[in-house]
Amino acid sequence: MPKVKTRIDPNDAPLTPEGIVDDAVFQRLADHLNHAVLVSRKFKPLYVNEAFAELFGYANAEEILTLDCIDTLMPESSMQTLRGYHDARFRGDEAPREYIIQGRRKDGSLIWLQNRPQLMEWIGGPAVCTTMTDITRQMEAEAALKASEETYRRFFEHSPEGIFRTSPDAKLLEANPALAEMTGFGSPEELKAAVNEFGQEFYVDHNVRRELVKKLETDGQIKDHHVQWRRRDGSVIWVSLSSTLVRDSATGSVFFEGTAIDVTDRHNAAQSLLFAKDQAEMASRAKSEFLAHMSHELRTPLNCVIGFSQILMEEMFGPLGGDNYRGYAKDINIAGNHLLSLISDILDISKIEAGELELTDERVDVGGMMVSCMKMMRERADAGGIIISIEFAHDLPDVLADELRVKQIILNLLSNAIKFTPARGRVTAGASIADDGGVVLRVSDTGVGIPPDEIERVLSPFEQVRDHHMLSHEGTGLGLFLSKALAEMHGGRLVLKSDQGEGTEVAVYLPPERTLISERS
Repeated sequence: MPKVKTRIDPNDAPLTPEGIVDDAVFQRLADHLNHAVLVSRKFKPLYVNEAFAELFGYANAEEILTLDCIDTLMPESSMQTLRGYHDARFRGDEAPREYIIQGRRKDGSLIWLQNRPQLMEWIGGPAVCTTMTDITRQMEAEAALKASEETYRRFFEHSPEGIFRTSPDAKLLEANPALAEMTGFGSPEELKAAVNEFGQEFYVDHNVRRELVKKLETDGQIKDHHVQWRRRDGSVIWVSLSSTLVRDSATGSVFFEGTAIDVTDRHNAAQSLLFAKDQAEMASRAKSEFLAHMSHELRTPLNCVIGFSQILMEEMFGPLGGDNYRGYAKDINIAGNHLLSLISDILDISKIEAGELELTDERVDVGGMMVSCMKMMRERADAGGIIISIEFAHDLPDVLADELRVKQIILNLLSNAIKFTPARGRVTAGASIADDGGVVLRVSDTGVGIPPDEIERVLSPFEQVRDHHMLSHEGTGLGLFLSKALAEMHGGRLVLKSDQGEGTEVAVYLPPERTLISERS
């Protein structure tokens, strides 16, 4: 039986008879190894075990032994590595005991191999016995980790947000360029070299940092916490901090890492807005107080004007001596009542804005109230040659509301509809039950309408449609705004639908909780 000589390292002493092993014993041992074993001479395979065949995707060892060269099993770069190390090993030069190369499986896929070669005597002369271990998963994991680390490093270096890592005792462990720039340093290295204690040198209020550390230790994180930091030049900035407590599972050490965003401009803008809001609210309160005071002051003399003009109109103390005087007295009375209505509206608005207008809820017959409003406006409609009508469901329920204020809403809407509807036009008022059980009050007309881009504006106080055809219409633009505000005070809403030349419909929705069960039989 032929003999096989083997030695562990090419740098060992020359082969001796003690190193000779029966080749049958070697092959029997190698066949049962889990590691792939290849014996080759001049890169021609002389022996492989089944683990080697399986590793490279072949059906059996015999299939590989038919190959003239193992270059089929390696990409060219790996074959160059093999040739270089094998030549050195046969020359007796220094060569690595193990190294990593790639192998090519039968299906063409590449695998990473841990290669451990050694010289041995085989039948016919020296050969190389190589043990190979598949480390593909390990290499892929290391590549993924490296890619992840590179991605993190790029993010760390180029992030516009300051990124830091500190120890619990306020030592700055890591900082990115954005943090260095934010705090007035030229580089992270300069920052770390200059700062001995992060909390002591950065935080304007040291108590704030102690509170943040306590919160981090308790909750594990903080988010968007605004603090003041002091820059290198002594200037103060506002910073939004987010940080997390991290515990290293390997070492058990604890540190804080997080981000810092300079929000100084945002903070200053917010403070400016807050100041402007306070100023606006003060101005609004002053305006409301002024309007309320002036309204009360104006109503007393105005009531006298209206009262005396009424006396003159009715000639209660004798004839005036001419029709012109009676006409003038009527004009004074009409203008006085108009002015009184305007003052009342202004007083109502000032009360609403000051939160002083209170509703007096009572049971309201919606249908009866609508009829009453139509009667009050009929004379004005007839004078303008306008047809007015009313329609509402026969089973319309009562509502719990302030009747005076709801009537004020309807009269304002009817007044607007009549004002902006030409002769032979139509104004319709109605009421119905909404799908949710609430009550809807509607006033529609066939008037001039409102352009869609003007609707939002006309719902503001003192605003009317900007159309030269309407400039001759008197009015202050308070009606819609006041009606909307009164509807919202009832928990409802006002919806206006219109288009220029197509007429207008205004709907006031009262919520279902204001609907009452009818007491009528």
